[in-house]
Amino acid sequence: MENYYLSETTISDSYITLSSVNLKHDGELFTLLILKHAGLTQHDFFDLSTEPTKKKLLQATKVLAYLFISDDYLRTKYNFINPLAMDGWGNNPTEALLTWSTQRLINNVTGGGKQWKSIVINDPDNPNLIKLKHNYLEFFKDMEDKVPLDALSIWCARFSNYPYEIPLSNLIKIFTQFFNITEDEKTLIFSTSNRIRLEYAENRVTSNFIRSLIGNPAKNPGWIDSFETEDIETPEIHKSLIQFGGENLTMQGRSNISVDFYQRLINKAKQAIFMGPPGTSKSFLAKELSEKFNKVKRIQFHPQYSYQDFIGGKILENGSLRDEKGELIDFIEKATSSENPKEEYLLIIEEINRANVSQVFGEMIQLLDRGESLKLSFNGEEKDYYLPDNLKIIGTMNTTDRTVGRIDYAIKRRFYQIYCRPEIGILIDKTRIVGNDFSIADLLAKINQNLFSVLSNKEMVIGHAIFLKDFVYSTENDKFEWPVDDFEHLFNFVVIPLIEDYCNGNADLIMNVIGEKLYNQQTGSEFVKAIKEYLS
Repeated sequence: MENYYLSETTISDSYITLSSVNLKHDGELFTLLILKHAGLTQHDFFDLSTEPTKKKLLQATKVLAYLFISDDYLRTKYNFINPLAMDGWGNNPTEALLTWSTQRLINNVTGGGKQWKSIVINDPDNPNLIKLKHNYLEFFKDMEDKVPLDALSIWCARFSNYPYEIPLSNLIKIFTQFFNITEDEKTLIFSTSNRIRLEYAENRVTSNFIRSLIGNPAKNPGWIDSFETEDIETPEIHKSLIQFGGENLTMQGRSNISVDFYQRLINKAKQAIFMGPPGTSKSFLAKELSEKFNKVKRIQFHPQYSYQDFIGGKILENGSLRDEKGELIDFIEKATSSENPKEEYLLIIEEINRANVSQVFGEMIQLLDRGESLKLSFNGEEKDYYLPDNLKIIGTMNTTDRTVGRIDYAIKRRFYQIYCRPEIGILIDKTRIVGNDFSIADLLAKINQNLFSVLSNKEMVIGHAIFLKDFVYSTENDKFEWPVDDFEHLFNFVVIPLIEDYCNGNADLIMNVIGEKLYNQQTGSEFVKAIKEYLS
């Protein structure tokens, strides 16, 4: 298996980005992340004094802060640095990492300092038992800058190897899972700067390179040089290395939309419905899957689509009536009479819920059970019809469409139902605003969070595909690069009307979702300013 490592350039860029951040509570946030990995929540007290907890505290501190690879240096002074205060050594602990993470950190939290009284609750009988206060995030509301989530995720992966070049969205996913980051924490504390180009290399960066980025401590001007020839990687050191995100974790979401996975699923299920809010790549996924089939037929249901269109019926021709086969029957006959039994046929039914599905399928519903057959007669010729194994059916369905009824259970239960959600990770990897004034991923995440908070309906959200328009796609960078004026038009004339529709035109609800300034359709520099204020 190949190994991929983040390049020196990418890690250097993450260091520069983190060093430019101005955080008011960098020490408390650093400690909070470590505690959250160890198990700190709002729900149950957990014990800081146990050995398993101390091991997790040590592990999280190494991932965030360790400046060496081998565990041989855990007791060395200046062996770690808070990545949220990386513009100098002044705000960093003076103890070695091992002592600080397993002793000093615990003493700081349990010692009753004013700041920690605002963040955690101690058990009255045992100060080592703590849990988060219900309003602990209030403490972090006056942070001057948000933490660039992409830069911090890259920093944590500085020594790690991966089985393939995983995208930035997956590194962020690894970070948020490792440190148990909640959606509220992500919204309040973090942002996606999207300024770092993710590059991989064949070799791991050296720990001395990492230390050189940071520079010598003021009280130890020869610190970097003193370790230049030490901590060189060996098999023994490799075993002691903390891997940020094991293979099983990083393989989750290798592709946000895995066509191969869905192809295997369709081959087993024979028929499926892709359902979800608008812009969640339902039709895109169906189109990608269609390239795996030899013959594809795409039809679209609508309120006037009928049994006659789909199965067949009588038409008047030259003054006399005759039977005409519908689109499904015609496709079944092509699939069953194929000279090559290995040829795969795919029927795609777009907007399957917009027709009266029970009437359109009629008695043919039973064929969806597969293995069943039905006699039908066309122009006096009777024939047994069945759905052959080489014919698969995919439907797409917009779950926010309030103009049509639900699909009958008799139909629905015969399809695998695959829910397509907004994928913020796709926007992290594939979109950017020219000039990087703000993050499209952050914007959609906050809009959707507010929509759910206001409407309490998981369907009434906006999908990522709305921001993936061909006219802004750059083949050179493999990204959808939005000039600000084009994005302004998209937001004002696509996103806002969709939010208005979800909120039934209720101005108060709309302003609760996007604020008064954005609702008033700002333009030019005022639009960018309003987006930044909204995200802050």
